Amino acid sequence: MNKEIENILDPVRGQVMNISRMLPTGAKFYTIESKDIDQQYEKKKQNLLANPTSPEFLANRSPRVIHIKDHSVITQQFKTDMEGNRVVVFNPDTDDSAQATVVAGDVTFGQATDEAMKDALQGQSRVFANGVKICTKANAINQCELDRVNEQIKYWNAIKDSIQSAIASNKKKVDEYLAQVEKFKQPIDVNDGNSVTVIV
Repeated sequence: MNKEIENILDPVRGQVMNISRMLPTGAKFYTIESKDIDQQYEKKKQNLLANPTSPEFLANRSPRVIHIKDHSVITQQFKTDMEGNRVVVFNPDTDDSAQATVVAGDVTFGQATDEAMKDALQGQSRVFANGVKICTKANAINQCELDRVNEQIKYWNAIKDSIQSAIASNKKKVDEYLAQVEKFKQPIDVNDGNSVTVIV
């Protein structure tokens, strides 16, 4: 066997064999990513910073959502990356490619640990083998974000009700006054034997 391949495999052979059993050809693996829902947020933020007297509202950040992506294992390749780390590359040279570092003695490869999730959401390359677990954890984070959104909806609904109440109150005050004025504009009959209409 090629000596270079041997040098790559020898320190992590156990992990490589486990990975091959965990994610054989035809199996699915998963990756995750976090996206800002408001894709225009940064532009809005810059506009607001450039116009500090603008009356527009803007949250301190865009709500985020975590998506999981599923991939089918077609091929696997073990190699060293540019930094000298041993990595496994799934489906190399395809649009469905993903890679993850293989560390000697590490038994958490492919597991949805908090650390792996954090690394993945910060842009590091991580793959996950258990779809149920990664879905559960990703949706737990999504639910927390949804709870924050719902709290904001309650807050803004209360603000909306307050503004609508002020609009109605303002209109009522003016309408009542105009009705009173209109009442005094009605013709008043003064009957002294002759019918005379006096407008006041």
